Amino acid sequence: YQRRVRGYMLESSSPHSSQLINRDNVALVHNHVVAEHHVQDARINALVERNPVPHPTDSPTIHSEAAPTKPPKPRVPGYKIVGEGLLVPEGKEKSFLFIKTHKCGTSTMVNMLYLYGIRRRLNFVTQPWQRGLDVEMPLLPPRSGEEYNFQIAHATFKPERQHELLPKFKTFYTTIIRSPIKRFVSAFAYYGIDRSNNRAEDGTLLSLEATIQKWFDQNQTVFAPTNETCSIGPVVNGLSKDLGFQEYLDRPGTLQSKINDFIEDLAQEMDFVLLTDFFDESLVLLKEQMGWEFQDIFFMKRFYTVDRSRKDSTLSQKTIELIYKFNTVDVQLYNFFYQTFKMKVKAYGVDLLKQKTAEFRQKRIDFENSCFNKPEEDDKSQTFNKEWTLTDFGQEEKSCTLLHMRDILLDFLISELQVTKDFTSPDAEEMMKIWSGKHSPMSPEDKELVTSIQKAYDDHGVEMNVR
Repeated sequence: YQRRVRGYMLESSSPHSSQLINRDNVALVHNHVVAEHHVQDARINALVERNPVPHPTDSPTIHSEAAPTKPPKPRVPGYKIVGEGLLVPEGKEKSFLFIKTHKCGTSTMVNMLYLYGIRRRLNFVTQPWQRGLDVEMPLLPPRSGEEYNFQIAHATFKPERQHELLPKFKTFYTTIIRSPIKRFVSAFAYYGIDRSNNRAEDGTLLSLEATIQKWFDQNQTVFAPTNETCSIGPVVNGLSKDLGFQEYLDRPGTLQSKINDFIEDLAQEMDFVLLTDFFDESLVLLKEQMGWEFQDIFFMKRFYTVDRSRKDSTLSQKTIELIYKFNTVDVQLYNFFYQTFKMKVKAYGVDLLKQKTAEFRQKRIDFENSCFNKPEEDDKSQTFNKEWTLTDFGQEEKSCTLLHMRDILLDFLISELQVTKDFTSPDAEEMMKIWSGKHSPMSPEDKELVTSIQKAYDDHGVEMNVR
């Protein structure tokens, strides 16, 4: 395993690392011969080899008594097999850690996870009535007599503390990363760098490419990596910042040795790393590994940009290489976990994943269309689909409303649910006085929303009457 990791490190840190991403157009085609080894044993931090599994027949939907019987799939103690042969640690289905990274499509994903946790009355690792999370700071306690089993907030990954809160042997650890070019461009705009640097000396508007080059030229001494260090922040190497690289950066040694150690350790920690660039496929693989239903991964794209002419500008190879140079940690991080993602796809079954993903996409869009009346997109400044209105079905199916809410409101809802033990605690009023501070209790409408969602789950699980 260590040799294989080091091989990926060398490949990721090569002068031609940009070719691995192929100018941001990654594909599910494996360009290298890799062993079919993967998935960590969370108890002993080791990888287990998977025996080859025969490919399915050419016509899997045709059944015949004369058809040969497939040999049983190999059994590895402590693991279950999903798909054609993807090994997944057993015993992690009831506890879940998701490190929410910035500018990786997590605003789309997080409401889905809030809905999952609220339905099942899970105990969130969270600070009371706060949006962000620092696991080193005082936390809102879990429901009385229970323990934490869910974390999805923005938080810097701190493994030792996470192990205390959500023990790794029984918790599925995951996060999401995005192609470095797309993530950089998104962060460059979101944090105001584009807006504050996009004018030439004569006041004319610069192209996105010219703005990026101007910014890097002005900050060469700040952002250029050296033999021992590099810059990390919300824009440059932002993925690595969220996932805890600062702790490695403070260690002695060369920058490359720090990057190698960081990625190796992260590979041991994470059971699965989703890719924004394959968002639907990632969700399907997550669902399969966790034993969830399709309804558990329904999402709604709440934030979007209608006018994407600037974000989607074509960048020259020179600018792409500049972004790679200054984001060297993120580039190597992405290259490594892109390879492991492809290994999981291959183990699960490429054709099977295509089939499941197509099924999921159809079910999800049917559900979204059942929930909402969606007007034509004509406001080019619009970034939130606030014009969507609930259909008759959407008014009855309360999960439609929750999936469309702003996540900051959901942060407050889970705090009150946890403090009041879903409004059942006899000490609820007193606990609210202790924990809620200046925040008011949720409105009657919100209380009715979450209690209806929980009752519906108690009555019939995640099943919905999708038109």
